[in-house]
Amino acid sequence: MSTAPDKTLLVLSGLAGLAAALLVGTGEFLLQFSPDGGYADPDYEWMAKIPLARLTQGHFLAVLGAPLYLVGYWHIGQMLKPAGLMASRIVTVLGGYGFMVGAVWIGQRAFLGVTAAAIEGGTAQPALLHSMAALNEPLVNVLRVVMVVVSVIWVAQIVRGKTRYPRFMTIFSPLALLISIFAFFAWQPDLGTYTIPTAMNTAHAVLFALSTVIALFIKTSD
Repeated sequence: MSTAPDKTLLVLSGLAGLAAALLVGTGEFLLQFSPDGGYADPDYEWMAKIPLARLTQGHFLAVLGAPLYLVGYWHIGQMLKPAGLMASRIVTVLGGYGFMVGAVWIGQRAFLGVTAAAIEGGTAQPALLHSMAALNEPLVNVLRVVMVVVSVIWVAQIVRGKTRYPRFMTIFSPLALLISIFAFFAWQPDLGTYTIPTAMNTAHAVLFALSTVIALFIKTSD
């Protein structure tokens, strides 16, 4: 008996991943976007200028949308599965784990913004912000490391030619998409400043959109 997932389930799970990327990406944009840039400022002065209403909207969109990444990475695991069950499971588990850690990270961004605004208003001390940042910022590095590992497995499995992806999808690994977003920023900073704050989610919006389209046109037998 075939253990292949139903094509409808593959497509719906791909759409769930796309919804995650769009919801979290929109939330992250609301939380972080500054027309003047300054994203590397250790004092988060750029966040102090973001209105509380925008921080609140972004916070809830991002946090409530993040769990859909679990479904999205199940989808990716299933698309890779014919090339090897173990690698498929590793991608599913690592991807889900990385984005849940990432959800904790993004769930604290609004608090950093509120604290930065309080410091600018003279009602809080910079030490508070730095202590919060020291606890929160390292978490995003977990997600970045996970994306490197997932991308290595992604390329290795697709090159073998046994996944549900065509071989051209090797160039659309999460890491390659992230690099392209940062390269675009370096080339066109005026336009790139709109995509840099949501780089991880923008990369995954492209990834899940392509993956869902491919799922529509494939046979699901292992």
